[in-house]
Amino acid sequence: MRANDDEESGEETGTFGPLFDNRGTIAALATTNENLPAPPPRAAFLVAYDRLAELAAAARKPGFAVAVIDARARLAGAVLCEAGSPLTIGRHTKCRLQVPSSAISLRHMAALVLAEGGAPKLKVWDLNTKLPFRAEDGQESGALASDGPTYLSIGAYALWFLPCSPAVAWPERAGDAWTSMPPRTFVDRRAPAAADKRAGVDALPPPRLRGGPYRGLEEPSRVTTQASPLLLGDDEEPEIAWGTIRLQAGMAKAKRRVSAERLEQGLLIGRYERCGLSIGEIDRNVSRVHFLLVRIGADVWAIDTGSTNGVRRNGRSIEAEVLADVDRLEFGSRMILDWHRLEHPEA
Repeated sequence: MRANDDEESGEETGTFGPLFDNRGTIAALATTNENLPAPPPRAAFLVAYDRLAELAAAARKPGFAVAVIDARARLAGAVLCEAGSPLTIGRHTKCRLQVPSSAISLRHMAALVLAEGGAPKLKVWDLNTKLPFRAEDGQESGALASDGPTYLSIGAYALWFLPCSPAVAWPERAGDAWTSMPPRTFVDRRAPAAADKRAGVDALPPPRLRGGPYRGLEEPSRVTTQASPLLLGDDEEPEIAWGTIRLQAGMAKAKRRVSAERLEQGLLIGRYERCGLSIGEIDRNVSRVHFLLVRIGADVWAIDTGSTNGVRRNGRSIEAEVLADVDRLEFGSRMILDWHRLEHPEA
């Protein structure tokens, strides 16, 4: 497995031996002027529509056709994301939709398409970046849910999400499609976390010089009340726990409790400090932003956010799956995450 996930390119050695040159994992930067605003909704839609309609026509189940348009109103990329499939958007080559801009994080946004009653429903999360996406009304968002055409922007880039299914045919002409769209409304939306609340904590602390090598497994926990994804630290006040998360890497162990409401906002796991559960440098084969745990309805999903080395469940790689009440995920070279949903009528 290759630990080619760092922002920095000059580091040569790490905990598990030589690291690899990271330049091949980052999308080549475009010449777009980062100071230009993202194209407005209508202009971006008209540019991307032909490709969006082509992808929508190929859908075999409910989904969203997704396009990214740069500040000069040029189509920069497009993909079809069908129900049950995750979509990571960012500058890393592991992202399904790459945005070649230095202002965009390696893994910037995550999306998941669900099918409810045969209709596609979109969920999008900002991955605790310094540049949250903006909705069509210009407001910054940390997460949203939508069941119709959706426009978002990040920096100088616009994104269009066009719902599609085998039973729906979009008009042939872009202008007709634009005028036929109903007003856009959000099913749900959350504001992003405050900028000074986006730094994570070490879930597995480094060895101490004296005494036992790691702190106790049963230390209390805290989940911040900021918008998604959440940061997980030490509790100051007790809370009703909906589930527990245990992380283990060799002798290093940690346990965290999480409530239903806070898990609904999403929890990032990875090496980077903006992750809610940051493992630091314990395992360099874990991506800086590796995967997302998030509650959707009564289910807890594990969503791979374009990690370099993937997430494994029962020995097989997964992209997005619902966890059982008691489940285990493996990632990196030696990381184990145990999930246990608690029985609690008030959760």
